[in-house]
Amino acid sequence: MELGSLNGNVIGVIADNYKSDDFKDTLVSEIITKRIEETLKMVKLESSVLEKRFSDLSSRNKEKVILASKLHDKEIILVNFSEGLIKSDLDYFKTLFRRVTKYNKKVILIDKNTELFLNCVDRIYVLEQDAIKYETVDIFDKILELYVDLPKIVDFANRCEKVGVRLDHYTELDELMKAIYRIKS
Repeated sequence: MELGSLNGNVIGVIADNYKSDDFKDTLVSEIITKRIEETLKMVKLESSVLEKRFSDLSSRNKEKVILASKLHDKEIILVNFSEGLIKSDLDYFKTLFRRVTKYNKKVILIDKNTELFLNCVDRIYVLEQDAIKYETVDIFDKILELYVDLPKIVDFANRCEKVGVRLDHYTELDELMKAIYRIKS
């Protein structure tokens, strides 16, 4: 299956048969080759990283380098991108992905960490052996939990619904807490 044929601007893909880029002992300066300074700034890396070997970087910085190397491609395919990133990084990159799509680019996130998909993707696809097994536009889709662990906030809302407490589909913790407080009072 050609990933570029999937619908959406920022796409979440749940699949097992995709491997991350492996740059091993390649210098970062050999990986990031286009518009180097502005690209490093976009992914929040210092220019000193250019002199380091990819294998010497933290998993967090490895993901940033991989993104930087692909930022100028028409289709940005990131495999297990959330690995090593903290929540503030994920939030920043979700915003960056939206901004990048305004330049007629497509971002395809192949990951099992659905926290990355929350407030980010237009569509979610479950692929098995290069065939679409399931497709949804809603992270709260109950069938999706048959294939992957849902974000904690989604799982909480789904559990509440199972016991008879109806919550709207909140994707931000502070909004969910306000809703719970309103129910309580």
